[in-house]
Amino acid sequence: MRQPYGRQIASTVTYPHPDWFASKGYLVVVQDVRGQGDSGGEFRGFKQEANDSEETHKWVRSLKECNGKLGLYGFSYQGLTQLISNKNSIPPDCLSPAMTGFNLEKHWAADGGAFWWDINISWALQIAALKMKRENNSKAWEIIRSTLENKIYLRNGIEILQQYDPENFILNWNEDLRNNRDLEIFKLNPSWIKRPMLIIGGLWDQHLRGALDLYQEAKLAGGNPEIIIGNATHLNWWEGYQNDLLNFFDRHLMNVNKKKYEFNRKIWNISLCKWDDIDSDKNNIFKFGFQSDGIANISDSEGRLVPNSKGSGFVTIVHDPWRPVPSQGGHLGPNQGIFNRQILDKRQDIAKFQTNKFISNQHLLGIPLINAAIICDQSNFDICLALSFINEEETYVNQFSTGFLRISDSEKNKKRNYKIEMQPVNLTLIKGYKLRLSLSGSSWPAIGVNSGNDSKDYGPPTINHKITKITLDLTKSFMNINPFFK
Repeated sequence: MRQPYGRQIASTVTYPHPDWFASKGYLVVVQDVRGQGDSGGEFRGFKQEANDSEETHKWVRSLKECNGKLGLYGFSYQGLTQLISNKNSIPPDCLSPAMTGFNLEKHWAADGGAFWWDINISWALQIAALKMKRENNSKAWEIIRSTLENKIYLRNGIEILQQYDPENFILNWNEDLRNNRDLEIFKLNPSWIKRPMLIIGGLWDQHLRGALDLYQEAKLAGGNPEIIIGNATHLNWWEGYQNDLLNFFDRHLMNVNKKKYEFNRKIWNISLCKWDDIDSDKNNIFKFGFQSDGIANISDSEGRLVPNSKGSGFVTIVHDPWRPVPSQGGHLGPNQGIFNRQILDKRQDIAKFQTNKFISNQHLLGIPLINAAIICDQSNFDICLALSFINEEETYVNQFSTGFLRISDSEKNKKRNYKIEMQPVNLTLIKGYKLRLSLSGSSWPAIGVNSGNDSKDYGPPTINHKITKITLDLTKSFMNINPFFK
């Protein structure tokens, strides 16, 4: 494993300590990324990883304790270090990237072009603090630490980064997105990703689409990857995952009977609390129309979400930057996971559309995609979505998927059609449950508040942020649940 936070930690925030793997017969090597921890050189984000992987793997295989076989593991940053390789370098015998992806914009920086404000600024400040530690700059380290502890980073985090770590790669992502510059997509080496691979993802992890895309890329390369998508956030995983990981390594690095181990392609069902086959062909391809007479933002039940029906009517919401709709739960909120948004949805700057009670169980396995016809009185605005299920007694509205889209340089007061992709889902809507879609113009602080003006000032509300009126033409709007894999 190669990671940037200090090799002594060894990612024990999620994994067992290397002592546990060693007790099972493994030689475990944890390495500081170049320019981090005790490693020399200059840290430049992911750019240095290909050469360092090739050299490190050659060294590990030469160790007298090594039987010549090499497996890789690690999550997040150290998940991507496993995947970046030189074209002709020798692939590992197996690898297990977790909670990661290879497309910087789609898997690391943004949803629908909207920069991950809370998650990525706090992460960038952690990287900056590590830089200050290497430079023995205790004053700057204390400033960064206190900025995170008192939540001031949500307002002044960008300025702190510009002062102490102006070349921070995450800060550069934000600037590239603001200026419509493409972020890097790492080209995966087919000879690596077709090796035995166990991909680990979480339903509430911000990198879930990366795990699913990696799975598909590995299959296209001729591989036969395993994948487990569990009931997990980025840092809090499910009990027992370590045994699946150990079994995977035993199969490919030890001389064991492979037939006694399970081959995993499974995803957790949120509502039934059981594992489903991720390649199942049992999922229904749903299409829902939206209907409202104009007050879906006032009444919880006036807005209708109707299966296999055309939409009708309209609804208008007003986004006021002084009191932006807050983010809760989901894959980007400050409290990742399921969230009961029953009280939140009482706000009149949120439009709600919900089904009648289902008369039989309905399985939703896939990616919700909303097609929305929108008229806005500003040239820049955001669309923020949440999907929830309502129990039969209607005592909770449990949000299970969120999605975002940032619209820039649109023509004011002109209707346009937009597509918003949400976080992938797997759950069964139980008989008597309802499905609800909630729509707003902000989700602060998961996503920076859109200023609505040409300055493209995305972040905490300022004196220059504009009030925004957003109208949906429901006759041209609908929602699909599309399969994970085409």
